Amino acid sequence: MVSYIRRQEIMNYLKKRHFSTVKELAAAVYASESSVRRDVSELEKSGSVCRVYGGVVLPEYTNSVMPLSIRDASNPEVKNSLAKRAAKYVSEGDTVFMDGSSTVRRIVKHLAGIKNLKIVTNNCRIFEENCDSGIKLYCTGGRFVPQSGIFTGAAAEEYARNVNADIMFFSSQAISESGTVSDVSEEETALRRVMLSRAKKKIFLCDSSKFGLVKTFTLCTKDDIDVIISDKALPWE
Repeated sequence: MVSYIRRQEIMNYLKKRHFSTVKELAAAVYASESSVRRDVSELEKSGSVCRVYGGVVLPEYTNSVMPLSIRDASNPEVKNSLAKRAAKYVSEGDTVFMDGSSTVRRIVKHLAGIKNLKIVTNNCRIFEENCDSGIKLYCTGGRFVPQSGIFTGAAAEEYARNVNADIMFFSSQAISESGTVSDVSEEETALRRVMLSRAKKKIFLCDSSKFGLVKTFTLCTKDDIDVIISDKALPWE
């Protein structure tokens, strides 16, 4: 009976929020995270919810843009490892594009000591976390999306068109078995396309949870990318 009531409370919370981490759900229903995980497993079996890396969503939102809290909680150890490897490609004096992804944001903490570095980004969190880093930070501007903590839109794209970048670091929500990169966000995908067109080297960070997936909007293919950094062998290898 207690479990049934708790599952109803979980569903009511998700109907209001659409997305949630397990930690947030546990706090909302005053239960342990292990109890919530068991409840979520049962709700998933009945088709009431879907588990995603980092949290839980209602089925109708599985192809929507995930909130920052969900994206950030997804595979943090893997993302940190990928970011550390990516940082090795940055040299003194580089101008670097960084997209709005939670994986790419983690690269910055591994760039200490690199001189005359410039980062151009639409990711608000990069500014919040690195204002005293000594790195020159440039914002694309544009429309701010609070749910994702990023800037997008025509103004952001226009700013990016006037930048000559040495490297672009980017991620996305999916990469197919054949190597097509895609995402559910039309606006993020459009801005990434512009950034890719203005960068000499394109470096894609992708954890293996995204392998074999296809989302609504195509960004590029593996042939458009110079380096792919992942935690496992790529599907076509």
